[in-house]
Amino acid sequence: MRRSKHGFGIGELALGPVLLFVWGGGAPALAASSDVNASVYSKVADAEARIGRALSARDGKAIATVAGDLGHLIDDAIARRQGGNAATACDMAAHSLAYVAVSLAEGLADKGDARGVLIEDARAAAADFRGDMQACEKLLRRKPGAHTSVEKALKAL
Repeated sequence: MRRSKHGFGIGELALGPVLLFVWGGGAPALAASSDVNASVYSKVADAEARIGRALSARDGKAIATVAGDLGHLIDDAIARRQGGNAATACDMAAHSLAYVAVSLAEGLADKGDARGVLIEDARAAAADFRGDMQACEKLLRRKPGAHTSVEKALKAL
């Protein structure tokens, strides 16, 4: 078997960064990131259910409250991003659901053409939310859910 002129093979090159990552403390940082994503996921899933119930009741104030709660998640994501971390699919799901909530809260309060435009914006954002939540579940290695409750409630509206 021939050896490379450089004294090490491609397999040894690939192992080096992995060992540095594990020994250098990268694994705990990755686990902490996973915990943050799991926490964001559970809060967003709860907010999704709350928006679905509030939308069925046509309760704009409850939807606005959920949007405020999601705002805290978005602020935390921005702080993590400024700290050098990338935004994850779970952070994007929180953002798209907050957009749905704000559009719905204002759409329920408005009348006429403005209401129609806001509801259409909410429908588009709900489709984005579904995709973001499925990407978040994939990131967390969870079984993908449908996440269509908000879209179904919007169709009934």
